[in-house]
Amino acid sequence: MKKKTIIILVLFLAALFFVFSIYNKNSVLESTTENIQIISKEQDISSSEQWIVLSSDKKIYINDISIWALIQVEQNYTIVYDLERSGKYKLRSIVPEDYKGQF
Repeated sequence: MKKKTIIILVLFLAALFFVFSIYNKNSVLESTTENIQIISKEQDISSSEQWIVLSSDKKIYINDISIWALIQVEQNYTIVYDLERSGKYKLRSIVPEDYKGQF
């Protein structure tokens, strides 16, 4: 009886570990591509985070400050961003509207 309980416990822990590893691997809930105007860009110096605010009032966080610095306010861009499990939108790519969709 004890051996059977140990086997069931080990199988349960293995299944739990498997589900947990799949859950953590895919942190992106949704990916969006849209052509939209940038309303503002802001930076928090204390946490070294920078973001842009879209005309749809979404706040998109940007990891690379050099990309953030090149973005111009009141301009249209084609952007790709992800909604992560943390609830934050993270920028994946950005292209100026007048670039004709060429990368």
